[in-house]
Amino acid sequence: MRKSRWNEKDIEDMLRELPRVTDDRTKAEIMVGIEDKKKKKKKRSLHLMAGAASLILMIILASALMTGKEGEVSQEKSDSNQKLSVSESKESADYGAKSKGNSSDDIQENQALSSEHPKILAQDEQLDIVPFKGAQENMFAHAIYEDELKNASTITIGIPDDQMNIIVPVSIKLKYFDESDTLIQMVKQMSAIDEKQYGLSDYFPLDVTISKGTDSTTAHIEFQEDSSLLDDDALFLASMEETLSYNNITKMTFATDGKPGAKFSHKGFLKTLDIPQYKHRTYLLYKKDEYSPSLLVPSNVKYQSFAEALQAAKSQSDIKGIAPAIPRDLNWKRVNINGSHVTIHFAENTAIENSKQTLQALEAILFIAKDFGYETVRFENASIEKVGHLDLTGDIAVPRAPNQMN
Repeated sequence: MRKSRWNEKDIEDMLRELPRVTDDRTKAEIMVGIEDKKKKKKKRSLHLMAGAASLILMIILASALMTGKEGEVSQEKSDSNQKLSVSESKESADYGAKSKGNSSDDIQENQALSSEHPKILAQDEQLDIVPFKGAQENMFAHAIYEDELKNASTITIGIPDDQMNIIVPVSIKLKYFDESDTLIQMVKQMSAIDEKQYGLSDYFPLDVTISKGTDSTTAHIEFQEDSSLLDDDALFLASMEETLSYNNITKMTFATDGKPGAKFSHKGFLKTLDIPQYKHRTYLLYKKDEYSPSLLVPSNVKYQSFAEALQAAKSQSDIKGIAPAIPRDLNWKRVNINGSHVTIHFAENTAIENSKQTLQALEAILFIAKDFGYETVRFENASIEKVGHLDLTGDIAVPRAPNQMN
C-alpha cells in the first residue's frame, strides 16, 4: 500500500489554521428549534396516516358497490333465463299437444310453418322425421304435391341404392325457405340424411363444394384434383342430375382446384353439363328388405312413348330389390294425350282398391307422366272415386317430388 505523506501532527496543524465557526444562539434558542422540528415531523406523520385511512375506506366502499351491482346483474340474468326456459317449455308443450291430437297423416301437414311467419323460423329446420316402424311389409313413402307446399319447401336427393345400381330420389319436406337458398338447403340435407335407414348406400356428404352458379338455375361444383368422384363419374353425375332436376336446376358447371372444368374418367373433360328435365323413364319400386320402405324409383332406361313407359312399369327387373310399380291386374283400355294433359281409361272389370299398393301404382303413373312433361292426369272408368288422398273424379296434378321421408 502506498504510504501517505501526511502524519497526524501535520493534520492537526492544518485544522487549527481553519477559520473558527461560532454559534451565537443560546441554549434555550437551540432547544426551541429542536421542538419545532419534532412537531413538523409529527404533523407529516398524521397527514400520511389520514391519507392511508381514506384510501382504505374508499376501497371498501367501492368493493361494496361493485358487489351490489353484480348481484343485481346476476338476478336479472337469472330472471331472463327463467323466462326463456318457460317460453321453451311452453313451445314444447304446445308442440306435444298438437302432435298427440293429430294422426300420422296429419302430422306431415300440421307441423309445417305457421302461415303467418313462414320466413322467420329457422330455414334449415326439418319437419320432424318419423322413422318407419310397425308393419314393415306395408311401408311405403308417398309423393309430395304442390298444394302441400303453401307454407313449406322440399328438397329431393338422388341416392344410390344398396348395390349402387340405380338412383333413388328421396324427398324431405322443410320449413319454408326462399328459392335462392335451395342449394344451401340441399347441401345441408346431404350432410344430415341417414341413407341406411331407407335401405340405401351411405353416399353423402360428397367431397365437393356445391354453390350457386352464374344464375339461379345453375349449380357450380368444385372438385379437388384427387377426388374419387372424378373416377366414379357415372354414379356421381346420375345422382347429381336426379337431385338437381327436382330442385329447379338445369345446368352444372365444373372446376378443379379453382380452374374451370373437370376431367372425368368416362365423360372426359367437361366445363358444363345440361340437366334434362324430361327423361322419358318408367317408374318401378325399390325395397331393400322387409325392414326398409317401399320407394318409387326411375328406371335407367329411356322409352320412346308414354304408353310404352306405362307398360314397362309392370315389368320385372334383374336388379336386386326392384319390383314392378304397377300390378298386372291394373289394366287400361286406352291412353289419350291432349297437350300437357293425359287421360287414362281403365279397362272394364278392372278392380281399383283403396289400398297403399294401388295408391303407389297410381303415383307411379303420375311420375311417368311428369317424366314425359305432362302436367295433369285423369283416370276414367275407375270403380271407386278415391284412392288415399287422390280424387279419381277429376284432373290430378302431377306430384312435385317422390318418396317423402318425413
